[in-house]
Amino acid sequence: MSRRTISLAGLTLLLVPATLAAQENWRSVATSRSHRGEKELRVDVRFGAGRLDIKPGPAGSLYKATLHYDPRAFRPVTEYRDGRLRVGLNTERGTKVRSHKAGEIALALGPEVPITLDLEFGAAEADVDLGGLRIRRVEVSTGASQTSLRFSRPNPEPLSVIQIEVGAAAFRAEGLGNANAERISVDGGLGDVVLDFSGEWQRDMTADIDMGLGALTLRVPEGVGLHVMKDGLLAAFDSQGLIKRGKGYYSPDWDTASRRLTIRVDAALGSIDLQWVKPVAASLP
Repeated sequence: MSRRTISLAGLTLLLVPATLAAQENWRSVATSRSHRGEKELRVDVRFGAGRLDIKPGPAGSLYKATLHYDPRAFRPVTEYRDGRLRVGLNTERGTKVRSHKAGEIALALGPEVPITLDLEFGAAEADVDLGGLRIRRVEVSTGASQTSLRFSRPNPEPLSVIQIEVGAAAFRAEGLGNANAERISVDGGLGDVVLDFSGEWQRDMTADIDMGLGALTLRVPEGVGLHVMKDGLLAAFDSQGLIKRGKGYYSPDWDTASRRLTIRVDAALGSIDLQWVKPVAASLP
């Protein structure tokens, strides 16, 4: 677990006066930019507490960001220059915030350009849908949050890595088969993590998962060849029909499968639950 994730998890201990709950004093800031021939977009989002929504934007757009916040608690950040977008709500000095009454960020990203996405947030509710966007790399670092990350449609861009750091949080990733990702890295602390690998697979994938006290659920489509390597003697693991070979577990169709998923799990405590799910239509070549 990185120091950055641990520091974010500490945000759950912060409280606010009841006056910050009154949204009638909140303000909104919106900024947008159309696609003007940019070759790529680097997006950095920094957010202490509140609600974060990210979704695909319309064709012809580069981005649209809308921030809703209490000016007594936050200073909005929306900066764009030379293909780099920074969005966030910075806490004013001396202000303490509470997760569900803090601030809101809504961000829509255009589908034309390749995107590198770096998200760092603490006590937040996050709903991130990257379906159909051209995502090259994703980094997500969460504290005490409830986070949903989805690839609701296939990613047309090869994605090098999805890097996830989870604190005392509930994290759910869906449609990872649509991500077109080479590798997924998950560093989990005290939370519950669900990884759903459904979708239209375009390449083989590797997942490296390091879990602490939480529970891990793996949802793998039938027809994907699966190889699981597990360290951590105290983590309960139901192999669900996998065949033990040496130190690994293999699905019976591993040698013949057209797409393969290799999962390396290091889990000290908690449980590992493997679930086989029906593949979506045309998900495998």
